[in-house]
Amino acid sequence: MTKEPAHFRPLLRAAEIEAIPEEARVHALDSSSVRHTRSLGDATGLSSIGIHRVRLTPGRTSSVYHFHHHDEEWIYVLSGRGVAEIGDEKFEIGTGDFMGFVAGSLPHNLVNPNAEDLVYLVGGNRLLYDVCDYPRLRKRRYRVNGKNEYVDWDTLDKPVRK
Repeated sequence: MTKEPAHFRPLLRAAEIEAIPEEARVHALDSSSVRHTRSLGDATGLSSIGIHRVRLTPGRTSSVYHFHHHDEEWIYVLSGRGVAEIGDEKFEIGTGDFMGFVAGSLPHNLVNPNAEDLVYLVGGNRLLYDVCDYPRLRKRRYRVNGKNEYVDWDTLDKPVRK
């Protein structure tokens, strides 16, 4: 039987989750994209998937409009309201709504234009490699073994799907 390290626990009680310090994560390509994150997967020792409870404050964006070539990701709204942009469409979302993005999905983004916080669970793969495109910025991110490298689309040999 495999035993997890002593600092990892398979059960996190609500009070323990609240005690995890929030980390303000600012997107490398957009300083207005700030998520206040508690990493639940890290606290339980998960290594192949990430699960985070995120608080998106009023006026903030969760990430730069993007899609992943290899990673899958999902979002489940716990409280508040927001606007999900998926492809060319915008959708109002709220408590209990779920979104799932397969590898190669439409580009997407989440915005909180409201006066109250938007709180959600987000999760996805933690592959050693991924390629992520940011169509509006015409940039691509390569992640290899946890290290990110950003390149301009104009430097790529092959055309990029927009």
